[in-house]
Parts: sequence; C-alpha cells; structure tokens
Amino acid sequence: MRPRLPAIGLLGLVLAVAASGCGFHLRTWDLQGAVESAWVEASPRHDLAEPMRRALGQAGVEAARSRREAALVIDLMDQRQERRSASVSGQARAAEYEITYAVQYRVTDADGTELVPAQWIERQRVYRVDRANIVGSSEEQALLLREMREDILQQILRTLSAVASRTDRAG
Repeated sequence: MRPRLPAIGLLGLVLAVAASGCGFHLRTWDLQGAVESAWVEASPRHDLAEPMRRALGQAGVEAARSRREAALVIDLMDQRQERRSASVSGQARAAEYEITYAVQYRVTDADGTELVPAQWIERQRVYRVDRANIVGSSEEQALLLREMREDILQQILRTLSAVASRTDRAG
C-alpha cells in the first residue's frame, strides 16, 4: 500500500506548481554590471537608509567606501510620516486612520551630475481602528508602514534600473 500525501502537503504541491506555471517570481533587481558601486547618503535617523543599502547589496551593487568613489549616489534627502483621521464613529471617535509615508530623494553620478532630480515618492494607506483590540490596530499600522517603505524602496530601485539602462545606451 502506498503512503498518502497529507492534505496540507498536497495543497502545497498544487500551489507550488500553479505559482510556477503562472510566471510568479519574487521582485528582485539585478543591477550588477549596470551599476558598479553606490553610496547612500542619508541622515542616521532616515528609516530607508539601511534597507536601501541592503537592497543594493542584494541587487549586486557594491557599497562604495565614500561618496567620491561611487558610480551612483542615492541621496535620501527627507522623509515624512503623518497620520490623520479618515472617518469617525457615532461616538465621535476615529474609526479609520489614513497614514502617509513619503521620501524625497535624488540620484547623481560620480561627477555630481544629477541623473534623477529631487522628487517625492508618497504612499497612503487606510486602516480601521478596533477599539476592542488596540494592540492589533497598532500592529496593523506598523505593518502598513513597513509595506509602504518597501513599496517606496522598490520604486527607487526601479528608477535606478531605468537610469542604469539609460546610461548604458548613452555610453
């Protein structure tokens, strides 16, 4: 008698086959070869500085030892985080909050030539407040902030990829 696959194992196998068949793949960027080295300029308190350095390393970009030695300089100039009431309940309490996270950045080359002018990227999300589960609402807010930061990071990496391909064609 043949052993049966547990239902969860079978479900996992079906999902794996379906995911591979539909063209699903993780979002990664291969900038190796297109960008030799990069320097991330940011204040020590900037929330995106360390994740940006890690993402560049994972994309195959060497971390420059200084700003002058970098092929590209990503200048994380400013960041802004806000929360405001999006709707109120019958008891005049906030029922939903809208959170906004924005980052201002620019990209220059080794000579200081501006490749991407200073611009803001902004993301907004709305979440419901559960007065019976304030900890859960706080955790949801933290999760949404992480997702917005990751989304902005991916947007900057897409821009770097476009800049790298544009400079490759021009050079």
